[in-house]
Amino acid sequence: MQKLYIEKINNTKLFSRKIKMEQDNLKISYNLEKEKNIRKLINKLLQNNIEGVVISKELYKNEKLLNYLNSNNIRIFDGKWLIKYLSIEILDYIIQKKNLNKVELEIAITTNEITELGIELIKKLSKQYKRITVVTSHIDKLRKIEKEIYEKEGILILVSNNQKKSLLKPAIILNLDFNKVVLNKYKINENSIIINLEGDMKIENKRFNGICINDYDIETGREEIIWRENIKAFRTKDLIEANYYCKDTFGNIHNKLRKSKLFIKELYGNNGIIEF
Repeated sequence: MQKLYIEKINNTKLFSRKIKMEQDNLKISYNLEKEKNIRKLINKLLQNNIEGVVISKELYKNEKLLNYLNSNNIRIFDGKWLIKYLSIEILDYIIQKKNLNKVELEIAITTNEITELGIELIKKLSKQYKRITVVTSHIDKLRKIEKEIYEKEGILILVSNNQKKSLLKPAIILNLDFNKVVLNKYKINENSIIINLEGDMKIENKRFNGICINDYDIETGREEIIWRENIKAFRTKDLIEANYYCKDTFGNIHNKLRKSKLFIKELYGNNGIIEF
């Protein structure tokens, strides 16, 4: 994928030029609050067949720019693809912070779409957690996986779609792709921790006293993997995602990320940083 790292800089650094492209870096001094300047930037990207961008922290504040990028099918590396491959690390982080017992812990995985990534994740988690419920409307599609895990690992996972009971007990819910409308149809453990892997989530039940994790921050022990000039202007998770983004198995991508010595720095809910 053709990608660029875009950064807004002071005009004096570009001398008489408003936009400067060097290899995979694009530095701009346009006033991007003006729509005409955003259109100029988008045209530049399209002319150079750019399919994805990493934008600086400053540019994330520009909603018009984000909307233009999305409407022109230019991928913004924002960590949302990456979070799925870091779900195991996020679980481990929570367990460590909350001092939970893995053996006794009951978790649920909620999913509408039965994807290869989801299936691999279920298999991987079933080796670490003995009490797993997979909540889905596609129960028949998961029966084969349920049988395979039992025959190979001797572990029985529960597949269910009972809106009144499926999510009443799990302490942690790993939400792969339920949207707000779907998840809020279920009765949920009022003290559960929901790790939301797609979009933002808010539980409407006023009695819900748990935690909704909608975002995260990471660090890497191998900064040379993502190093570039003015690296601090960008979010680490965006740089990591851009570096590893590809079509591959969950296992292969997860193993590559582990070699980068990534670790979870912070988790964020609807009200900012989550303190455990």
